Amino acid sequence: MTSENTVAESKQNSELNTRNSLITKIALFLNYLNKNNYEKLGREMTKFENPSQVDVLKIMLAKSYVTQPDLIHLKKICLNFAKAQKDIRFGSLCLEFEFLTRSNLNLALEEQTRLVQIGECIMLGDLLVDAGMLSERQRNLVLHKQKLENHNRQNGAQKNNPNSGTSELDMENMREIRESVIVILVQYDALKAYIQKTSDFDSSMPLDDFKSLLEKNGIIYGVVDENSLDNFIKNDQYLNTPFEVAKGLKSVDDTDAKIVYMFEQDYLTAGSLAKDGTIDFKDRGDIPFVKKGDILAEKIPPKEGKDGINIYGDTILKNDALDTEFTLGKGVSMSEDKLKVIADVEGNPKIKQDGEISVNDAYFIEGDVDYNTGHIKFDKNVFITGSIKAGFRVEAIDVVANTIDGGIVKAEGDVFVQNGITESSIQAKGNIKAGFMHRTEASCMGDMIVVKEIADTNVIIEGTLDMSQGRIFSSSVCAKGGAKVYNVGSERAKPSTITVGASMYIEKELAHIDKDIEKRQNLLERNTIDKDKIDKQLADIKGKLTNYEKSSQRTLAMMQQMRDSNLTGEDSRIELFQKSLDEADSKIHELKDQKALIETQQKKNIQTIDRCSEAVKNSLKEKFTLKRINQKTPAKPILDIAGKIVTSSRINGRYAKLILSHDLSRARIMEMNTEGGEGGKKGWEMVITNI
Repeated sequence: MTSENTVAESKQNSELNTRNSLITKIALFLNYLNKNNYEKLGREMTKFENPSQVDVLKIMLAKSYVTQPDLIHLKKICLNFAKAQKDIRFGSLCLEFEFLTRSNLNLALEEQTRLVQIGECIMLGDLLVDAGMLSERQRNLVLHKQKLENHNRQNGAQKNNPNSGTSELDMENMREIRESVIVILVQYDALKAYIQKTSDFDSSMPLDDFKSLLEKNGIIYGVVDENSLDNFIKNDQYLNTPFEVAKGLKSVDDTDAKIVYMFEQDYLTAGSLAKDGTIDFKDRGDIPFVKKGDILAEKIPPKEGKDGINIYGDTILKNDALDTEFTLGKGVSMSEDKLKVIADVEGNPKIKQDGEISVNDAYFIEGDVDYNTGHIKFDKNVFITGSIKAGFRVEAIDVVANTIDGGIVKAEGDVFVQNGITESSIQAKGNIKAGFMHRTEASCMGDMIVVKEIADTNVIIEGTLDMSQGRIFSSSVCAKGGAKVYNVGSERAKPSTITVGASMYIEKELAHIDKDIEKRQNLLERNTIDKDKIDKQLADIKGKLTNYEKSSQRTLAMMQQMRDSNLTGEDSRIELFQKSLDEADSKIHELKDQKALIETQQKKNIQTIDRCSEAVKNSLKEKFTLKRINQKTPAKPILDIAGKIVTSSRINGRYAKLILSHDLSRARIMEMNTEGGEGGKKGWEMVITNI
């Protein structure tokens, strides 16, 4: 291999090292990798002879440092960070990195414009962070990308000398090789080579000699035809103008696998919600329902790219694709070609946070959940035409009911109540919709819509509270995604407390999971100690049993020998041996009973240990999922009041608190990190503006 080939290979390895370094740094910066896994990953990379040839993304996935969905999102961020951006405005970069949706960006831009109009100037990034739409780390990454792009553009404007014959070439990306008669310019990626004559060039040089000069410098692939080379030799214009003499073949990277879903993934209603707060059960058009045999999702396999080749004839390796696999839940199966997910039953298709696809058929109850039905526990959707009565519990995926009057509901999905909820406990991992809530404890991981009223109720929401036409009295509300309420409080009611931007739901769930893990681990530890004791007892009994059985066998052999000898006086000895043998048999039966009892205890003990281990494993998995959801869901410490909020109402953010000293109308209350007149930090405050 020539020295030029070695330089090209070194350049390629350097680029791969830079790519891997960029991926790991961004993964650590955005919390896709924790510090411990980042250090482990570094040690893993050192095990390879040539770490630059290793795909760090595949190692991160293989070691379970990141999940498949996180890996795909991380790869997109890294690709967008690495490539040159035409539009480097802050908002455009946020959209490019998929940190924001277009609607969220428009909302923030409107708020920024409104603040400018009243004389308050705030950078878009700071506004987005204050509003909980963007994390500080995401903002800082976008700012760093802006800085890099500005630096590159400033250098790009200065890097070419307009008086040089090579002004149209990117000279910073070229390596120069000087021969006596020509100057060779080779791109650092070795995909193109240019030549230019010197004043010593002899136009009568034989073509074969000129081709040998190129081959001497390792340029062997993609060289132009002989007519073009002959034209270069004879034409004096190439004393000042570069001539493209060779062009390599650029590699084409593999295309990542993609999953296309054939049904609506996000829906909010189990019927149409009317203005009066009722739900029409007949109108179920918004709910995706599938028939048995329907295709739910289809995988577009990774598309094979192709390796490239540089002007030195060296292979340029393509980047391998990231594959993705289906996660199947209940009611679905995989097609023979493993590219489609098919419904096995008729029902409602669902996609969980971890990507699991399932189909849930429904369970309908005509009338009330009461003494006639007992508690309802069903691993699919439950539709109740009547009420869930006091003290009765319903556990299902989606729960739809006419009313809930003192009932207890735990839903893996959504809860929809046609009229209202009174003196009940509601927990949902999806959304909650109801006409009203009175004297109730309600929490959900999604959004909550209450049409009419919340009174004497405690509400914890990971998403957004929407009461655009409703009112809150004497209640406590915590909504991480912010709240929109028409009226809050009255002169006669106790003050309400509304907290926005805080994640109490997930904190509460994580505390519950930690408590459950501790309980299971203590039980596991006790059963492990018991297992050691049981194993020891069983080993002792088996040892004694073996000794008695061997002793009995020896006694039987001696008795048989005495019977065979027919000697006088042996009968008394045989009788003595028989008595000893009977005692041994009795002891053997006793030991076997003990052995059977202890083996039963051992089996139960092992089952308990396995159940505890599995429970701890599932709890840890759920804990990890909740933490990732918490990181992905931006906090929005904003309360919008379309009507009126009364004096003494308490408004809290993540860091700041406010007790209203007077009534407000059509107001927005937002937690912000404000600055003093001379730039000094005041800290976090609840800022009130007009809508």
